[in-house]
Amino acid sequence: MQNIRSLVVAIIVGIAVGAAFMMLDKSRGAEWAVSPQQIEQAKAEGKAGYESSPGTVTVLPIRSETADALPFKWTMYGLVAAIMTFVTLRRKQKR
Repeated sequence: MQNIRSLVVAIIVGIAVGAAFMMLDKSRGAEWAVSPQQIEQAKAEGKAGYESSPGTVTVLPIRSETADALPFKWTMYGLVAAIMTFVTLRRKQKR
């Protein structure tokens, strides 16, 4: 019964950690090199698009090169947290 409880707690912790890293990356805009919000803001200021570097104007959103790897990152953080939680709870039970 204790093993099931440890497993459930570990799963909950893993999901929480993965979701926290996902929210952190989304709030930072990690999936975009040039986000749609940056382009909208530049157009609202009367510019043709977002000036990403001097002389370079971007009019369409550009995804980051690492955007496809973000879900794997979130999953790995969640798995590591779940495994560490499970191992820690099992050690406490053996004492």
